Amino acid sequence: MIDLRPMTREEFLIYLERAIVEYADDKVKAGNWPEEGALERSKQEFEMYLPQGNSTPGHSLCTIYDVETGVAVGILWYANMPEMGKPAWFVYDFYIHENQRRRGYAVAALACLEELAKVEGVSSIGLHVFGHNIAARQLYEKAGYEITNINMRRKLNG
Repeated sequence: MIDLRPMTREEFLIYLERAIVEYADDKVKAGNWPEEGALERSKQEFEMYLPQGNSTPGHSLCTIYDVETGVAVGILWYANMPEMGKPAWFVYDFYIHENQRRRGYAVAALACLEELAKVEGVSSIGLHVFGHNIAARQLYEKAGYEITNINMRRKLNG
């Protein structure tokens, strides 16, 4: 149903433009960053994690394609993150284009990633999801991901 292919330089630049804005928005919504300066902070984080763009060693940035139609339906960015001495991966970003959602691509992409991980001898796949992203949380739980930490906050007036 889907294929994960390394992002081309052009795909990466398009992805990066969207991702910087969306990450800044998510950090503001979550209360992690003030709105002022959020875009610059987001850009700095992407530069820190991907200093060589989509060629950064240890990081895999993939475009998710529908095999039958050849249409790009989303992206998946994961990296090597050893966990207690065992090989592990961490998903930095996972996105299905809005016009391609609710068609099974997300579940298929996660299953494909899991198969790749098994072949590579990876012991676990971790990820982060913002608390306000209910749909993503439900998807990950349905796919077998377990909550490992929960941060909570109560906003007070004033």
